[in-house]
Amino acid sequence: MLPLLRRFILLVSVALGTAASPLAAKPVILSVGDSLTFGLGVPPEKTWPSLLEAQLKADGHPKVKVINAGSSGATTAFGISTLKFHLKRGKPDLIIYALGANDGLRGIDPATTHKNLSAAMEMIQAQGIKVLLLGMKAPPNYGEKFPKDFESSFTKVKDKYKPAFIPFLLEGVAGKPELNQPDGIHPNEKGYEQVLKLIYPKVKELL
Repeated sequence: MLPLLRRFILLVSVALGTAASPLAAKPVILSVGDSLTFGLGVPPEKTWPSLLEAQLKADGHPKVKVINAGSSGATTAFGISTLKFHLKRGKPDLIIYALGANDGLRGIDPATTHKNLSAAMEMIQAQGIKVLLLGMKAPPNYGEKFPKDFESSFTKVKDKYKPAFIPFLLEGVAGKPELNQPDGIHPNEKGYEQVLKLIYPKVKELL
């Protein structure tokens, strides 16, 4: 009976370990972001990480896993702790880094945003992980200097660390009522479909 008991325990342990570790999938994509990644206001299956996973599965990656590490309200200051938490669980094949929108909304010093983004890129690249950096723009009613300096915090990081880069996550979505929720900030389901169209070619290239 003892060997049978050991076998049962082993099988249970393996099953639990597999269920608890999405990094057993391949490829694994970690999406770090704020409410725009989390998908505030839309069903979980309609967020851009979920849409990305579904599209990749339909396009030759049946075992792909896209981890949604978006957190509403997160700024670039939360990036390092988020990365540390998820990297302890395993090493993804690609990290999509989409923090910065709340820095812009809150008028955080662009030098701070640049410092935080740089620290994140250094941590990711030190692990030898591919990264796609998604840029952001500040609200146009913040004058001329702040939006310019804010956007340059992303381009400076892009120029120094050479990640794959998309200048504006909400390109083709921002400012269009039909693609946004009533708050005018968060995309609706159709808006997230547009976000997927924007990032998908770059993700496919990186994989």
